[in-house]
This record gives sequence, structure tokens and C-alpha cells, in this order.
Amino acid sequence: DYSSTEAVTCTCLSVLASRHSHSSERRTSYSKEQSSRHRFVRMATIQARKPKNRAAKKAMQLREPKLVELGRSSLFMRGTSTSESITEILKDLHDLKKPDSRYFPRRNDKRPFEDETSVEFLCMKNEASVFGFGSHSKKRPNYLVLGRLFNYKVYDMHEFSLTNIRPANAFKPTKFPAMMNRPVLIFQGEAFETDPKFQEVKSLFLDMFSHAAQGKINLAGVEHSIVLTASGDTVAFRHYRIGLKKSGGRVPRADLEELGPRFDFKIDRQRLPSLDLKKTAMKIPKQLTASSKLRKNTEKNALGDTIGRVHMEKQQMDDLQTRKMTGLKRGRDKVVEADRVEQEEKKARLALEEAGEQ
Repeated sequence: DYSSTEAVTCTCLSVLASRHSHSSERRTSYSKEQSSRHRFVRMATIQARKPKNRAAKKAMQLREPKLVELGRSSLFMRGTSTSESITEILKDLHDLKKPDSRYFPRRNDKRPFEDETSVEFLCMKNEASVFGFGSHSKKRPNYLVLGRLFNYKVYDMHEFSLTNIRPANAFKPTKFPAMMNRPVLIFQGEAFETDPKFQEVKSLFLDMFSHAAQGKINLAGVEHSIVLTASGDTVAFRHYRIGLKKSGGRVPRADLEELGPRFDFKIDRQRLPSLDLKKTAMKIPKQLTASSKLRKNTEKNALGDTIGRVHMEKQQMDDLQTRKMTGLKRGRDKVVEADRVEQEEKKARLALEEAGEQ
């Protein structure tokens, strides 16, 4: 019968197909497990390897934690789809951070909030502790993600929705600030002091444009400033050049000229650090606290040299280790002193005897 033969054939084909699918799934699962195992072993060997030459040792030492960290380096990159406005904003932020910044002009298929490992890898390779990621889509136009890293792991991330964008090339200032001149950050609005979300944003921008702490400020060196104004749920980002004019008094009059970029943003998504991670990242080393407590009896002279007074206990000269010579053996001075006393006593006795005879 043709129909029964056809049914048996279909049954055999279905059994063979199921066996083949099971065997292929078993092979693929085994290959995935084996590749992941090899990848883990390879990563472990990379992390545990020792430097082979002096340059590699120096590079590994630069990545080690330090008591006083250097300025934060930044990394800015584009997503798979970016608009012209968000691309110009990334370039402007990169210019504000120069020379401690890098910009990737090519598109990167990454989503920091979904998979942060790829961003961590790029930041580790480029020694960056702050990153910026721009993207654009029909549902989410002109989005900017800014984040920080601690110990080569993502510390926090903030996603902003940008509006009223005007890049820096749209402004024609009369003068630009000097290279490596850090801007002054000004935060306006009560939200930066009361709202936890805005406080984290304030901390992010302070870390992003941080510079070494200064005891004194020269007004001539303050050339530009970044002003962030919080109004409701919107923050306005403005960048100005500061020009000092004559005011008729000792304090000059400040004249502001907008440099760009200019944009407004709203806080969309945030990934904040845990309490334990935040406590670890903000811990102050004991060496710094101890050194600040021991600064006593010190002063600076006219040349800028530090002069200090050190109080020490009375030294025991008899216990000092000197050069090993026969005449400098320990206890030799006591023998010499005894001989001297004996000679003096002998002379005194002779003098008494002569006086008695006379």
C-alpha cells in the first residue's frame, strides 16, 4: 500500500531529524561550554601574568591604585545610530576635556544599560574613568549617557534626554580659552542641594571636569566657566568665556561671552552605586590622614623650603657601633680612664712622701 509506505517513511524521517537536532544541540552546547571554559582560563592567565620587560612593568604600575590619583580621563563614543546634533555634542565635550580625553568617531554597537562589560573593556584599554555614549532613535531622540568607573568597573550611569541643542561651532567668540585650562563649575538651583538625583548629577560633572585642589586662585587664570541651572526637572548647560574688565576698583568686572555648547537635558534613567561600593570608593587612605596630623613644628623659609624641628631622645654614645679596631674596642676608654686615675694617685703619693721627708 502506497499510503502506509508513505506514513512509515515520514515517521522514519521525523525520527532521524529529531536525533540530528538533539545531537547538533548537544554539540553546540558542548562547544559553547568548552569555548567559555577556554575564555575563562585565558582571562585568568591574562590577569595573573607577570611583566616580561621594563615597559610592561611600568604600564602595570601605572594601573595600580595611588594615594593621590591623577585627573580623570574620558572616553566618548557614538552608538549605532546618532544624529548630527548628538555627534557635535560628543565632540564638544571631548574638546573641553582635552588632552585627557579620547573620541571614537566610528559607530559602536553597544548598549551601556543592557551590557556594561564592553564599555568597561574599552575604558580599561584607554585608561578612562569617565565615559560618554551618544545615541539617537525615533522613540528616543538625542540621548546622552555619562558614567563613571571605579576599579575598572562601572560605578554609576546617567542617561539624559537632550533638547535645544546648539553646538560650539554655531558660536563665533572673539577669543578661546587656553589649552588645559580647567573651567569653573557653577551650579544654580536648590535641586542640586536637596534632590538626590540632581546631587548625583552634580557629583558626576564635578568628577568629569575636576582639577587639582588649589589653595589660592589667580583671577587672570580663570578663563571660562560651565554653568548648570536646574529649573523643575530640566537642567540647562551653558559654557561661557570670562573676560575681566576695569571696574574702577580693586576687583575687576566679569564680562561673559557664550562659547558653546548649549543644551538642556532631562534625567531619564540612572544606575546608582550600592552603599558598599560608594563607601569603598570614597574611602580616604590612612596615609593621607596620618600625614595631615603630623604636620607640626614645620615652616617654610623665603626660598620655599620646608624646615621642621624634630624632637629625639638622648642618644647613648657608648652603644654606637664604630669601626672595628683594636684601639676602639668597647670598654677601652674605661681602661684608659682607670690608668689615668692610677697615675694621678701615684703622683699624689710621691708628692706626699717628698713633702714628709723635707
